[in-house]
Amino acid sequence: MTKRTIITLFLVALVAVSSFAPALADDDTPVGWGSFYDADGQLLPGVIQGGEISMPADWMPTFPDWTGITLDATYHVLTAPDGSTMLVPSATTLFAMALNPIASGLADANGSLGSGPGGLLMAGGLLGSGEVSLANLVSALTGMSQVASQQFADAAIAGDGSVWAILNPLDPNNSNDVFNLLKSLATLSLTDGNLYLAAFLYQSCLTSPTGCPEELCIINPAVCGLPTPEPTEENPEPTPTEPPTCPGPTVTQAGISMTINPTAPNYPVAVGQDPDQRGVDVSASVRIPPVVYTWYEPEYEEVDECRASGTGPSNCTRPSGRPGWMRKVPHLIGCEKRQEIYPERLSSFWARSRITDSSAAWIENTLGAQWYGAHVKQASFLLNNFGTPAIGCDGGGTCYGYLDALGVPYADPGFHTLTLTVGTAGTPVTKPRVITASGEVGVWVILPTLIKANP
Repeated sequence: MTKRTIITLFLVALVAVSSFAPALADDDTPVGWGSFYDADGQLLPGVIQGGEISMPADWMPTFPDWTGITLDATYHVLTAPDGSTMLVPSATTLFAMALNPIASGLADANGSLGSGPGGLLMAGGLLGSGEVSLANLVSALTGMSQVASQQFADAAIAGDGSVWAILNPLDPNNSNDVFNLLKSLATLSLTDGNLYLAAFLYQSCLTSPTGCPEELCIINPAVCGLPTPEPTEENPEPTPTEPPTCPGPTVTQAGISMTINPTAPNYPVAVGQDPDQRGVDVSASVRIPPVVYTWYEPEYEEVDECRASGTGPSNCTRPSGRPGWMRKVPHLIGCEKRQEIYPERLSSFWARSRITDSSAAWIENTLGAQWYGAHVKQASFLLNNFGTPAIGCDGGGTCYGYLDALGVPYADPGFHTLTLTVGTAGTPVTKPRVITASGEVGVWVILPTLIKANP
């Protein structure tokens, strides 16, 4: 771009702050911007804000592969409820569109709204020239009429000619149309971090380079070129509702009570140091409430009802006003609650004890360092060997199991983990299951201490 061209652009930007090219429909009838702006140049609230969109375009500038630079076409898209689209390209995209008006879809635009160099750059592209020259600028301005800044939006909405206006710096409130339109472009620029100088109007989103937004196609498929649903009847047949039914069956399983703990003595000593070699008593128990199966049996009565099908001549009128036939139809009048209680019987009952890893390590390392040869003598016990499990169910359907393991001969001091594992046979409405519970028993040891003699 020559120095002369740059100076020319700057000078024209000072004079033609905002310019408007009218929108033309297919029959050359002017199409205004009334779908997007009100008479004060403010954006209408019903416009769909599509936001910034980037998409690959073969007409954008390309760079050698080794640079790693790729440029996508970037627009801010706004769509009116009637399907017309306002496309605001970034400065880079705008320049590329001007150089490639056909491929970029710029030639399909029905109108343009721009500020300063942005509007003039667009006009140069529409004239079919790939350059912005003084001749093109003069041509772009030829035929444009100046309007007062506060009437600019009215002229744009009316679409009655090419107009331009200057921002009125003397307006104390800056409340003129030109200020509002420039402010809207500046707001989009700040939101997206792009420089937006011009906006293009497409009478239909179908001709816009970005297409139609999904949100619009859902609420108005016709403007997206989609088939519209068939109109509904004036007096349609009511949609049949599902007949009332009884609640479905339920299965209830109450919580299980399950414990395993030592019961005596309070401070058991390893049997090797216990002169009575009493050992430890351990108690294990489980109580499983019954499974409650609940279901409902429906109760019906037959009533006369006008239906859509039948034999012979019609003898009634349906709610839709159409002829019908009287029929006996069962109607649900109640649901009788029924319950069945199933005991969940025990199929297995196992109680075990095992020294903890930390206690085993203490015996072999800490205790073994003071007392040569200290080691774990019996790490685990099957507690079923020290008592007989009792298993059964009572008259209410609660099943139980318990075990008193007496005199378990713990020879190793430390902590031992107690585990109770039971299996159930399930019920006609539930599957078998395995349930566990745990506890702990501590076994003490007496260590002699040397005391200095006092002569």
